[in-house]
Amino acid sequence: MKELPWTEKYRPKRLDEIKGQNKAVAEIREWIKKVKAGKITKALLLVGPPGSGKTSAAHAIANELGYDPIEVNASDLRDKTHLHYIVENIRAPSLLTMKPRLIILDEIDALPSEGRAIVSLVKELISKEGVPVVMTANDPYEGHLYEIRSMSQMVKFYRLRWTTVLQVLKEICQKEGVTIPADILKRIAQNSQGDLRAAINDLESIAKGDKALAESIGKILGKRDIESDVFKALMAIFYGSNCYAAWLESMSVDIDPDMLLRWVEENLPLVYSGKILSKAYDYLSIADMVRSRIIRTNNWRLLSYYTQLMTFAVCTAKEGKPKGVKLKFPEIIRKLATTKEERAKTKEFLFRLARKLHLPTKLVRLEVVPILIADSRGERKILKRLERELGIREEDMLDILSDLEKHYRLEI
Repeated sequence: MKELPWTEKYRPKRLDEIKGQNKAVAEIREWIKKVKAGKITKALLLVGPPGSGKTSAAHAIANELGYDPIEVNASDLRDKTHLHYIVENIRAPSLLTMKPRLIILDEIDALPSEGRAIVSLVKELISKEGVPVVMTANDPYEGHLYEIRSMSQMVKFYRLRWTTVLQVLKEICQKEGVTIPADILKRIAQNSQGDLRAAINDLESIAKGDKALAESIGKILGKRDIESDVFKALMAIFYGSNCYAAWLESMSVDIDPDMLLRWVEENLPLVYSGKILSKAYDYLSIADMVRSRIIRTNNWRLLSYYTQLMTFAVCTAKEGKPKGVKLKFPEIIRKLATTKEERAKTKEFLFRLARKLHLPTKLVRLEVVPILIADSRGERKILKRLERELGIREEDMLDILSDLEKHYRLEI
């Protein structure tokens, strides 16, 4: 029998075994009490950085309830027939264990295209009394999770202290009967940036590999930094001689394909020029058309063509090795990051207004907002009333309307 990876072998089975998240565990226990009492009205949304224990907690909840955990992944959410089957049969006990079922939706913030399917699924499951749903997310404020948050009880997991990670590593070493120098364990713990899963993987690599590697732990394993991995993939695409290897490198980056497209698009004119640049842009434009077709037809089998066009194909466009330049962070991502809070406030305002008026958000944006903009230039009677009824300050609404007015001008 193949030995389990240490991350699975030492995954917490009970909530008490989860390290460094006492407050989160206490809040989860209160939710479990509601499930046992049949008073559950909301799904549970576990949020926090990678490796902080969210997924482990989801499975620990199933164990403590005596339920069979059913993980619903992206492909399930895209398959309406299978999704309907899950909903219709969720009350039936598991055929293998005869236990009731608990639904786990892992890393839902990484599935923007499935946002509507997630909302629909959670709504249906919550409406069926006694069916608990547990979700995890790194960033709960992604746009497609807006409605999810209102239907969920959010529990925050925090980045683990390196001392907590170190203690877990020591315990694993003791159980495995391996000896790793204390300074190396400390280096692994600090290098993990609070990601316990990454730290355990590093420990297993060192314990089962060449102990001499441990001396260079920081250099060889590096910090868990997605940005550095993206730059590595871009270097392979723009400068690598093996384009197939460049595609594989890009596939190993923990980043959404749409975001990777932004990185390639931003840096392409810095590296390529002339006919080579034109050819590469042709490949990117085809990739963008494939992306549109995926969204329009929900045909996710085309995803591999999308990623290959923006990586493998762009790599093949070059002739020889381009001149080295400094690659940069995409400006559009930087702008989105700086305006994230403002966009969240706008969405919140439109959502509350739509709910108050019993209208679709799109209709509110197109027909109601222009009326409010006009009101903001006068006596603001409507805004004053909305301040009372929506609980949003008049000053905040004025700022939001000012931003929306700018967008309308751009669209015109």
